[in-house]
Amino acid sequence: MTRMWALKGVILCGVMGLICLPALAESNLCYNGSFTVPNDPFDGWNINYEWTGNSKLMNNHNKISFLPEFKGKKNVMRITSLTAADKDTKVETSLMEYEAGARYKCTLDHYGELTGGEPVRVFFLGYAWRPGIAPTEVPQLMDMRRVYKSEFGAGTGAAWKTVTATLPGPQISELAYKNLKKVRYMTVMILMASEDCLGRSYIANVKVVKLTDKYKVTKGPSKPASGDDD
Repeated sequence: MTRMWALKGVILCGVMGLICLPALAESNLCYNGSFTVPNDPFDGWNINYEWTGNSKLMNNHNKISFLPEFKGKKNVMRITSLTAADKDTKVETSLMEYEAGARYKCTLDHYGELTGGEPVRVFFLGYAWRPGIAPTEVPQLMDMRRVYKSEFGAGTGAAWKTVTATLPGPQISELAYKNLKKVRYMTVMILMASEDCLGRSYIANVKVVKLTDKYKVTKGPSKPASGDDD
């Protein structure tokens, strides 16, 4: 009888292991996506852009703050953009390796205290090494050149909602595919374009996963745009 129960236990564990396989495939590729690193909740996140020399971004990091709890969510990033002078307040995840031919999805929780026409935008950026920069094992954003930008997901009103963005979409044009083939690393950017969108955005539970389905290259035009504009 003991052996029989032991055998049943082994079978049950095997079945549970199979059930858990999809969960393992859904592991979060975004480092510190829940802002839980002790003493540094934004470890790995790109919030300081002084290295760009762009005068509009010199104060960017001072508009990003951490809240232990907000509206029922723990560990929340707050992005504050109150005037047009705060144009393009933004944050980016750390660089993640991009697997050629793969698709990725980002989800995050967003709560907005916003005015203006345009919503907060969430999208993937694709990067390649800058010309003349030798690849390293620990890439830095300043050593990268942006070569691809996905369609954006929109974060709006005063309630927690899930925002989603993908890289790339299910279908992309031949031109977009030429740019996508250059991508070696990717980030997720959260952008408040302050000329149109003023207020505060709250971000929690950022997750990036690799999708199992593939994209299709078409001859017609497609929206993800590439280029260096935000």
